[in-house]
Amino acid sequence: RYLGLPSEEAFMGKGVSACATCDGFFYRNKPVAVVGGGNTAVEEALYLANIASTVTLVHRRETFRAEKILIDKLHARVAEGKIILKLNATLDEVLGDNMGVTGARLKNNDGSFDELKVDGVFIAIGHTPNTSLFEG
Repeated sequence: RYLGLPSEEAFMGKGVSACATCDGFFYRNKPVAVVGGGNTAVEEALYLANIASTVTLVHRRETFRAEKILIDKLHARVAEGKIILKLNATLDEVLGDNMGVTGARLKNNDGSFDELKVDGVFIAIGHTPNTSLFEG
């Protein structure tokens, strides 16, 4: 599932992805961001921490909704310096040029903005169940 930002759509396949296992290898030793706070986001961040130079995990709240064991693993990788937590923030815009993603603008809950320099943005806000077949 994606957030629905115009910039997210513009860079789909050029640095924006919803699948770390599919596209993670493109970002070996490069900085990336993961957006989300549940099991999917934490699992993607942990996976990418083994590939990317750094992973910034962006979450709109102070605490994660992921399972405790995943949060414990996450904090271990944070302590190692492989994952950076950016809490109380949302993805405002994916930044880039004709070559692809160059960064991300984050909107903090206090209304201020921050920019990250990343080569990839992974959207991990869960999955839309494929149940539309059964509607109506």
